[in-house]
Amino acid sequence: MGLVVGTPVSRIDALEKVLGSGRFAADIQLPGLLHGKLRLSDHAHARVLAVDTSEAERLPGVKAVLTAWNTPEYHFGSDFQDQTLFARDKVLHRGSILAAVAATDPETAEEAVRRIRVDYEPLPAVMDVLEAIKPDAPILHEHLASYPGVNPAHIQGNICARSSVTWGDVDEGFRQADHVFEHTFTTSTVHQGYLEPMASVAQYDAGGKLTLWTSTQGTYVVRSRVAGLLGLPLHKVRVIVPHVGGGFGGKLQTVLEPFCALLARQTGRPVKIVLTREEEFFLGKPRSAGVIYLKTGVKRDGRLVARQARMYFDTGFACHPRSTEIAPTVIRGPYDIPHVRFEAFCVYTNKMGCGSFRGPGGIQAHFAGESQIDIICRELGFDPVEFRRRNGVREGSTSGMGVRLRHVGMLTALNRAAEAAAWETPKPASSQPGKRIGRGIACGEWRLGGGRGSGAWVKLNEDGTVHLIAGLSEIGSGSSTATVQIAAEVLGVKAADVALIAGDTETTPFDTLTAASRVTVSLGNAVKRAATDARDQLLQLAAERLEANPADLECHDGRIVVKGSPGRGFSLGELARYAQTLGPGPILGRGSFSSRLPQSLHTYGTQIVEVEVDEDTGQVALRRIVAAHDVGCAINPQGVEGQIQGGVTQAIGHTLMEEVKYTPNGDPQNAGFLDYKIPSILDLPLIEPVIVEEADEEGPFGGRGVGEPPILAMAPAIANAIADAVGVRITSLPITAEKVLQALREKGATDARR
Repeated sequence: MGLVVGTPVSRIDALEKVLGSGRFAADIQLPGLLHGKLRLSDHAHARVLAVDTSEAERLPGVKAVLTAWNTPEYHFGSDFQDQTLFARDKVLHRGSILAAVAATDPETAEEAVRRIRVDYEPLPAVMDVLEAIKPDAPILHEHLASYPGVNPAHIQGNICARSSVTWGDVDEGFRQADHVFEHTFTTSTVHQGYLEPMASVAQYDAGGKLTLWTSTQGTYVVRSRVAGLLGLPLHKVRVIVPHVGGGFGGKLQTVLEPFCALLARQTGRPVKIVLTREEEFFLGKPRSAGVIYLKTGVKRDGRLVARQARMYFDTGFACHPRSTEIAPTVIRGPYDIPHVRFEAFCVYTNKMGCGSFRGPGGIQAHFAGESQIDIICRELGFDPVEFRRRNGVREGSTSGMGVRLRHVGMLTALNRAAEAAAWETPKPASSQPGKRIGRGIACGEWRLGGGRGSGAWVKLNEDGTVHLIAGLSEIGSGSSTATVQIAAEVLGVKAADVALIAGDTETTPFDTLTAASRVTVSLGNAVKRAATDARDQLLQLAAERLEANPADLECHDGRIVVKGSPGRGFSLGELARYAQTLGPGPILGRGSFSSRLPQSLHTYGTQIVEVEVDEDTGQVALRRIVAAHDVGCAINPQGVEGQIQGGVTQAIGHTLMEEVKYTPNGDPQNAGFLDYKIPSILDLPLIEPVIVEEADEEGPFGGRGVGEPPILAMAPAIANAIADAVGVRITSLPITAEKVLQALREKGATDARR
């Protein structure tokens, strides 16, 4: 632990958020501002025969109406170009955009959208991933093979991408196994549920430069995408990210920005679009639903010898294959298994296009993998903790990515969690008759996306304070505070003496995005290098003035002094002023980072849950949760604990209650927080974070990211606890009271027949 790193620091944005003075994208007000609205499809799958905008255009206050017929045909996509801004020939989901309107006020824009008439030829909708892969299923993208960037070897019907991981000889592994287990698991489409809906504002200046204020996780991603779509050079597009009210992977793709930009260009005035909560369930980028067929072989002594999986992920109308790519690398689990074969397929349906919701592919894979581990333990009589100890990865094991593991905290996290939860002690008594207590455990493994580039600058001011300049988007995770702590630690100043400038492509260096648990490692290392560069300049300058060797100097408490002689030295402010006037020039530090190997850092966690199940209603009450996670080094322990508790809370949602539901025709049934329930404080038990620190030299001060890992193992831990309590196994998410009660009734009927 350092003087700043490793100590709890209040978030640097806390005060303005608590006071309500922080600005979000929807708060941006500009002279002459117009309000935009999007005309969405009335069908999930249909051919477009005609779009009549004449009545909308005549409405007083309407300044522009754009469609596919009066704009260029813009093509884009996550991995290849399977999307257009405006639907022209077909609509592929209820969120397909047919027109965009700009008007003088929100009410007029909304009325104009209602007046746009569309004629359709309805087509059959396909809403289930297994139905979509059938030979006679309706085809969404009839010309998929001709799309720029598509891999012809990966497509077939509605399958738009595939991925696989294989090592050893899985058939031989199953022949060696004494027991083979096969199960099917399903997960649902889940919206991120961020409290701030998507919002964007666009403005052109007299010189043709476009400025966007937007709620995004990828400042530079938005700049690149919008510039490419509109044919603008990058220096003519500026993206500014105000406060972001949550993202969780849902704000990685461009959604509103191109429409704002086109409307602003058409009208010559700034344009703002803010989604309603209902529209979020048409235009959002949720987690892919999944179907996983899982087969595992185990020896009599409890050694895992083979695992095979076939997985289908529902990507909605647009291909976003992150779950398909990642799930095969983590469904093995944090275990040494010599023979594996994992295949995953990304499948189109007539739902909203999916995105990279926190731990993409990992949620689905862990639910299946860790649920089946518990089934194996119960059927063969192994203690779930001891079984995981026996099979867990260790130093020198190989990850699911084929990377040689080092600084492996899997067993430490497992043991710390078991100790904190008093796993060996008897379960407590239930609160009343008809209710039963159960305990469940699950382990998680994640690879951190640290392999993409980040840059940072450090500027020393004349009074010894510091400006840290970085391109990140702060989405509520506390990353900005951690980066400030890293800079402060290197320079020997207090965190309060460092001010962060971030989220502006015109004034900050490049950063890929805020996602994939990458910020601590990727940007953190860039910040550390920039601060080190500035410190080295200060040390050299001080050494010259003190006639000392730089190696004999140290930097702390805002001063550079001779080791062992704290009275002999200079304050940072003195050195900064000297550098600016009589020395070599202003002190400016520069740092860049890109990992030598993408996804080279792996992190592990264990979560133990205690539940109480009502046998009469199927209601599941959470009583206690212990979550132990290896974070390498907790840059800000307070922030790390918050991330663990927040991830656990969000996981409770997709485990027990959250699911975007559709009618057979593709209409969302619960488009809003009235019907789409997310966890509240009333749903939460005591959540006990346990911080494990197995430092990794690739991270700054040994740190790793912790954004995604806490969400991974909760669903199987809860499912395992329910099975322990009442003896029923739920293999589909969410685990609602209705499912538990139905399983209890079926179990009772089976027991009665015996």
